[in-house]
Amino acid sequence: MTVSLSDLSAFLEVVRCGSVSRAADALGITQPSVSKAIRRMEQFAGVPLLERGIHGARLTADGGWRTLP
Repeated sequence: MTVSLSDLSAFLEVVRCGSVSRAADALGITQPSVSKAIRRMEQFAGVPLLERGIHGARLTADGGWRTLP
């Protein structure tokens, strides 16, 4: 499995914005598309990369500067 540039862009935008919905707005795509991109990134990494909650999303310990396989 490989990571696409669009998946990586979505992940980085969520980190930058702190929210999946704000990242979707900034990228001009739907929130479910961003969520799917994050799931693919997490599948690739093998660990949760973001904590999602009612107040947004933030990096997990594994999500920050972790070396991906």
